[in-house]
Amino acid sequence: MAAPATVSAAGYFSVSRAGTSLGEGVIRMPTATKGSLALGGQTIVLKGVPATRTFTGKLGGTPFTLKIKNRNLLSGKIGADKLELSRLVLRPIPAAEMAQFDPAPPAAVQAIFTATPDYLAATGDPTIFWHNFGNLFYRGRLDGTARVLCIASDPGPAECLPFARRSLIGDSGQKTQGFLARLGLTRSYVLVNAFSVAMRPSASAKGLAVLQNNQPIKDARHALYNRLLAGGAIEAIIAFGNVAQRAFAIWADANPAAKAVPLFKLAHPAAVDRSGSGNDAALKGWAAAVKKLRLIVTPDPDGDAGGPNFGKFFTEADYVRIPRRDFPKVTPLYVGDDSLGTRGDAQA
Repeated sequence: MAAPATVSAAGYFSVSRAGTSLGEGVIRMPTATKGSLALGGQTIVLKGVPATRTFTGKLGGTPFTLKIKNRNLLSGKIGADKLELSRLVLRPIPAAEMAQFDPAPPAAVQAIFTATPDYLAATGDPTIFWHNFGNLFYRGRLDGTARVLCIASDPGPAECLPFARRSLIGDSGQKTQGFLARLGLTRSYVLVNAFSVAMRPSASAKGLAVLQNNQPIKDARHALYNRLLAGGAIEAIIAFGNVAQRAFAIWADANPAAKAVPLFKLAHPAAVDRSGSGNDAALKGWAAAVKKLRLIVTPDPDGDAGGPNFGKFFTEADYVRIPRRDFPKVTPLYVGDDSLGTRGDAQA
């Protein structure tokens, strides 16, 4: 089912009135008929009419109507003035953030990375994993300050880029960043995988056997998880998808301390709906977890855990760009920001 037009207009926009810029705004649409426009520190209630592709609201007490011309342009009237919203793509990165980058891992963690075996040598089977890019381990804080530990499955193509080499930075990673942002987390997290190299989808049965039974690979994975947990700051663990949940269970059997931390079993970000049908189980599970995690996880000082939760639909406004502090210094600016591509998506 195609997404209702009003939901498709959700996202980031440059807002102007009578040709004068009002700054950057973001439209969020929890449903096809109810939403909001955050602009200049205020939140404007929007009423959407999918049949006519229009929004109505009030700005400074003055009613306005906006017509969705296309996904990238909304145009209408506020009083006698023209009101226009133009979609923003590749939004500018603040100068203060540009100066940040991910330092080298602490020596104790780097020792774990170095000791992690080559998967081909450890399994003797070239049909289970893609080994070409070598092991890839994490994104986020390794210094003991992470309050949420996220476990996913295995690295994807974006993660393996030689100038990035970080977990969950592509489409799934930007969905995950939006999830963390709803908990008020801007930095105090660490994201790892069950496997340090990509698993071939056709070899999932063999891969799960490796997860359970290959002792060198299991020992290296547990050494990393144990190190991250030992800092004492972890307030919750999130396992995204079946492979991550199996990895957690195997680890928890070996380290009962992991069972003392609240665990949330959620759908993998790749399963979160963007089809336009709404109310899918994956997105509903994420929204339910946000409500519970907000009672457990301490937000970062610059985070906001009081904003809107996920709605009926997953939209472009639910993505969050990966912050520069999560990347090596040499990583190009476009990495971790897929907004240029998602602008053409019917739902994103």
